[in-house]
Amino acid sequence: MPDKRLIKPPLDLAAPEQTVMATFSMGCFWSPDALFGSVEAVVRTRVGYAGGTSANPTYWTLADHIETLQLEYDPAKTNYSELLQLFFSSHKATRAPWKRQYMSAMFYHNPEQEQQARQAKAHLMKTTGEKVFTEIYPFEKFYLAEDRHQKYKLQRLPALLEEFLEMYPTITDLTHSTAAARINGYLYGYGNLQNLAHEIDRFGLSPAGQKILFDNAKARRTIRCSS
Repeated sequence: MPDKRLIKPPLDLAAPEQTVMATFSMGCFWSPDALFGSVEAVVRTRVGYAGGTSANPTYWTLADHIETLQLEYDPAKTNYSELLQLFFSSHKATRAPWKRQYMSAMFYHNPEQEQQARQAKAHLMKTTGEKVFTEIYPFEKFYLAEDRHQKYKLQRLPALLEEFLEMYPTITDLTHSTAAARINGYLYGYGNLQNLAHEIDRFGLSPAGQKILFDNAKARRTIRCSS
């Protein structure tokens, strides 16, 4: 177990005070959570539901909401335009969604984000010559998804999860951890082992926990959402 004197991982203690929020939908939210969580400039991630009209949706009573990722990033290290590039390069926005739950969407938080989102969509339409099904909405409300959906891969490794729960007593607390977001990304196969070796000491893990992370990061194991 990690040293219980360690209140939070060093990476979390170094998190910037000023962050900017971005909200995306790009299919099943487990993979986007890991993808953006692996980005150095992303401070924290959480998955949930947005874009619908009903109050307090759940996974089983989703109504017209969409599975959605919400993230906070460090504006000193990246910008919204770069995140949009990753957004569009990481899913097939030119494919019609088979279900609203998994549709492609961007939720803008200010006029600048709206302008950049519309420009990025128009650019993709021009370069591909295809229809882009991504919808662009003003951000209104984000409903946090159930605990089992947060940091999905990390939660599937009880030994690693136990170490984090020593520092973050609840899964909701865990969504605020940069280290948890980064580890979840590595477990999903994003990032590379060289970067992992460089920053693993900042995750607050015991030697045994570090070995578990390394062993599981070597091979990507795809997880599919249940319908």
